[in-house]
Amino acid sequence: MDRRPYLDHGLTRLPWWTAFDPRCSLRARAALLVATGGALFTALLIWLAGTLLQREVRATKGAAFDTLAFQLGDKVDRALYERYRTLVHAASLDPLRRNDPSPTERRRLLESLVESSPDFAWIGFADATGRILSATGGWLEHTDAAQRPWFRGAREQPFLGALRDNPELARQLPASLEGNASTRFMELAVPVQGADGRFAGVLAAQVRWGWSREVQLSVVPEAVARDQVAATVYGADGDILLDSGALGWSHPPAVPAVGDTRRARGWMIETTPEGGTFLTGFSRSRGFREFRGLGWIAVVRQPVRLAFAPVAALQQSLARWGFGIVVAGVIAAWWLAGRLTRRLHSITAAAQRIREGDILAVLPHPPDESEMSRMCRAVGGLVEDLRVRPENPPAAPPPGERLL
Repeated sequence: MDRRPYLDHGLTRLPWWTAFDPRCSLRARAALLVATGGALFTALLIWLAGTLLQREVRATKGAAFDTLAFQLGDKVDRALYERYRTLVHAASLDPLRRNDPSPTERRRLLESLVESSPDFAWIGFADATGRILSATGGWLEHTDAAQRPWFRGAREQPFLGALRDNPELARQLPASLEGNASTRFMELAVPVQGADGRFAGVLAAQVRWGWSREVQLSVVPEAVARDQVAATVYGADGDILLDSGALGWSHPPAVPAVGDTRRARGWMIETTPEGGTFLTGFSRSRGFREFRGLGWIAVVRQPVRLAFAPVAALQQSLARWGFGIVVAGVIAAWWLAGRLTRRLHSITAAAQRIREGDILAVLPHPPDESEMSRMCRAVGGLVEDLRVRPENPPAAPPPGERLL
């Protein structure tokens, strides 16, 4: 004898697992419909919300990084402009314009400039022939600077050289003044006009680069850097002049390909050759006032996975809530469909008993006014009408026969 559980549906006995087969079970169909509809709606909601929020985050953070990059480049330009103006002012002083001051008097003036502005590592004055007459600390005095880039570049207009390593100068500086182990300096020079208005020489300076770190921290502080927002300044030739190191790399990526050189600033999704993807804001150096920029590019980056972290968090939250609601909906659909199924089973069982000749069997009459209740009353009334009709109704008279 087969002892496997069966489901009695009145007319047939079906295996228990048919309750979960949508082909045989109304509850399974309802649950499948709710699960499919809920899953599709949740997926659509996750995609739509993620797309809209990602678009908003791209625009908002992209504009913010663009602004940070502009502020970083602008502050660097302004800081260089201040040092440039200091040299221009010093070049207009009498000890440099006259021919009679002694080297000691000029050296005293130059050293006072270094004391008032510690960012100057070295300042020297070369005459019209290129010979350095006076310099701070006496370093390079009486040497020929005629072939140096800063002397040739500043004969007619101010000169700002590229950032270079100068270990020899770093060794000459007192450690207390240097304050760090940096050997990178920038050459800045301006022409000097004599009292007669003719070219009298060049006032040159080696500017420390350590101050750029303070500028970078004023724009991208450590609190922001902890979110892996990195700031980098590139030279016109692509050299890395400054990097905050917020992303922990040993060597920052190459300068981003911003395309149109007329585009001074903006933001983009950058994919580096190393395979990283960043939300990147950039700004080209344009100088400040009469000081012309050097074509540097300031860049602020953040990995896309962190920049779009709010999008991922929202999608995960929607997925959890959507899954929970779908599960609750499936349970509710299974329970409601079960109530309807039980009514159908009772109707099926009553109809089967009536079919087998049980004259006392009646169809259930639910008290409510639902479609199922109205159907039960209608079918029950039909059965009762059929019961009261005579089993052998009188035959109809032949055609044409007249009834008396």
